[in-house]
Amino acid sequence: MRVPVFSRSRSLDMAVTSDSGKKKRAGKVFGSLERGLDKMITMLTPSKRRALRDGPRKIKAQYNVTLTSQTNPDQILNQILSILPEKNVDFTQKGYTLKCQTWGDSGKVTMAFELEVCMLQRPEVVGVRRQRLKGDAWVYKRLVEDILATSSI
Repeated sequence: MRVPVFSRSRSLDMAVTSDSGKKKRAGKVFGSLERGLDKMITMLTPSKRRALRDGPRKIKAQYNVTLTSQTNPDQILNQILSILPEKNVDFTQKGYTLKCQTWGDSGKVTMAFELEVCMLQRPEVVGVRRQRLKGDAWVYKRLVEDILATSSI
């Protein structure tokens, strides 16, 4: 008994290729829907930064942190805020973080640094984290030590 052999016609080959083109278009549609869904999820997900507004950040590391004897972070922040204008330091406050700058005679920023009131995890103590962003290290060291000593932390 003989098995019939069917050969493909040219029209079937064209139909197969045109179907694959439609699948690619459908993939683009679903891809754009997925991107839109990702954007919507990102918009509706609460930001982690909102949780930081309630109180100071808790950190593990104890380097570049000056420990304080007080336990109220708001008092420490207010003391630092009162000292900075006396030392001719401009600052912007965002929560418990202060971004500080000093200006030179030419109108350029000569020193930029951050001071952040934070909580240490191990001993429940309030500290001031400091970080130099721009400028001479020795000038930064003297200025920050002077600010922290004057604020009697």
